Amino acid sequence: MGFMDLPIFILNELSSGPYGPYVTQRLAEVQKWYEIYEEGAEFSIEDVGEDSEEKKFSPTELRSKKIKRLINKQAEFMVGKPPDIKVTCPDEEKTDDGKPNETAMQEYLKEVLKKCLWSGKLLKGAKDCFIGGKVAIKVNVTPDKLGIMFVPADGFLYETEPDDIDVISKVILFYCVTPDDEDKTRQRWWRQRYRMENGKCYVAESLHDGYGELIEGYKIEDRDTGLDRIPVYVIVNDGVSGDMDGDSDVEMIQDEDSWYSKMRSANLDTVRKTMNAITWVSGAKPEAIKKLVNEPGVVWDLQADPVLDGKTPTTGTIENSFSYGDTYKDTLANINENMHDSLGIPDLSLEKTQGLMTSGKGLKMLYWPLICRCEAKWMAWKPALEWLAELLLYAAEVFPGLKTIYGDFQHAEHIITIENQYPLPEDEAEERALDLQEVGTGRSIKSYLKEWGGPDHKGMTDEDADSEIEQMVKEKRMLEESFPGGVM
Repeated sequence: MGFMDLPIFILNELSSGPYGPYVTQRLAEVQKWYEIYEEGAEFSIEDVGEDSEEKKFSPTELRSKKIKRLINKQAEFMVGKPPDIKVTCPDEEKTDDGKPNETAMQEYLKEVLKKCLWSGKLLKGAKDCFIGGKVAIKVNVTPDKLGIMFVPADGFLYETEPDDIDVISKVILFYCVTPDDEDKTRQRWWRQRYRMENGKCYVAESLHDGYGELIEGYKIEDRDTGLDRIPVYVIVNDGVSGDMDGDSDVEMIQDEDSWYSKMRSANLDTVRKTMNAITWVSGAKPEAIKKLVNEPGVVWDLQADPVLDGKTPTTGTIENSFSYGDTYKDTLANINENMHDSLGIPDLSLEKTQGLMTSGKGLKMLYWPLICRCEAKWMAWKPALEWLAELLLYAAEVFPGLKTIYGDFQHAEHIITIENQYPLPEDEAEERALDLQEVGTGRSIKSYLKEWGGPDHKGMTDEDADSEIEQMVKEKRMLEESFPGGVM
């Protein structure tokens, strides 16, 4: 549904905040970026004139939709392999079974994310963020259920505290429940508003038709959510200090995508026009030429033009050499390369990858620009996921019944860490072997265990590494006591 289809009451609410008309203007831009993402960037077609013979030829208008492929690849690389959200309780004493409460908290989070279909939503939310410049994570907290959803940039408006841009003071969310119905009387628009007052979070909900009329029975006045925070977090894509809207990756490369599509379409037109040899006729009567049919096996009866004093008609063909081919390829390649470079995505075409290393280190080098770009984006995403994990744990304190659904645990001091993962193979066996050779010379046993210890070679904590070293010392002492003369 386009910007012009928004009901007046939504537009009035959007423009009534501190930013005024800028908000509605930005909303129109966001919806335009989504249109470009789905359909490709527009490009101009040269006007050949009403009376031109070219009017008999329909120019090609083939949009490449390369923006969609590049943004999808960027999102898939960044979060296609979901990050690990880990809970650690440093003050909990370790038992023979590890840290039971820490494990219980981890299992609780794991169960919530699983039932909320987290992996798929995370991937789609990343795409929304790259397209619209920002995205909101909203957690629906009720006494018997938790829900997680990502809201695109054209579905919410938020305000922050005057002296702290990181603290949200008000959020308005809206969307059309019946987007395919053009009749405004049958349209249904849902609106939800969160706000903070005296340290409490209140929510109001209502359902309207396309004219803004309230649907009877579908309004909830300010209700205390029981939370001490608004359950919404806004992730801003790139941008600068104080930017609340972020930058759209679509806007960054839409001009290149337009030229890319235009060049390809023009090339197709050239091929269509000149893929067959041009046949020429000389010395024939104009009436005879008009009756010629260019089909296989046809015999032409050419009559000489009497004006030319009986000159014998002749025919021939002109082959097209496509001499512009190299220039076309270079131009297209330059535009394509600029689009890839803008998003840090390597061009893995067959021509580009011939002769390159296929080891884990080689692929990591190839993907290094994209890794750097994703790491920059993770600076905004990691705090958001930490906030999400904290809110999910806090919700179980407010509504203890959630523990019977997702898993019981005891509240304790804890630390949330986010470990992002990229889908690249690692040369772990080789790296472990090299690091092991350094133990005793340029590396301690503890540092090796912290990096490569554990059953899955994912590393150990300080406490686990100390316990493992202590166990190794005990076993060595037992061997020495069993063999007083030394172990042969």
